[in-house]
Amino acid sequence: MPDWFTHVLIGLIIAEVFNVRKKSLILIGAIIPDILPKLVLLRLFTPIPEVSYAAFKAFHTPFVIFLAILLIAPLFRYDYKKVVALISIGALSHLLADAALRHFAGGVRLLYPLSMTKYSFGLFWPNESFIIMVPLFAIYCVIMARKYRNGNPAG
Repeated sequence: MPDWFTHVLIGLIIAEVFNVRKKSLILIGAIIPDILPKLVLLRLFTPIPEVSYAAFKAFHTPFVIFLAILLIAPLFRYDYKKVVALISIGALSHLLADAALRHFAGGVRLLYPLSMTKYSFGLFWPNESFIIMVPLFAIYCVIMARKYRNGNPAG
């Protein structure tokens, strides 16, 4: 799902289903594989060394994302292990959502660096994310309505 809104909706659903208090950590994890490669765009605003965008493709692998999470986790004023776990859950949801797509380049390297094999479930084309967003939004609304009806609006 190339659309960030779709990734955020998946993260919100996971956070609500499992009653996660720090939902923002799962949401950060859900978009972090797409944010880190976008750092290349900083050169539009400031002179930074030329870096190939291809070098950032590794950020769509669980191994490299986990290393990035280990480096980012100390920035949060919360239990380190919980931060790592919650951001990792969000990042895993992102990678699995991307693996659900039909890829022209083959898919997502889920087992990198052990294997260079790309995996794709081939369920949707990348430009069909709107087809996924509507049911995801409906699922999220149903979850929130049930929580509100049960007297637990804050989660």
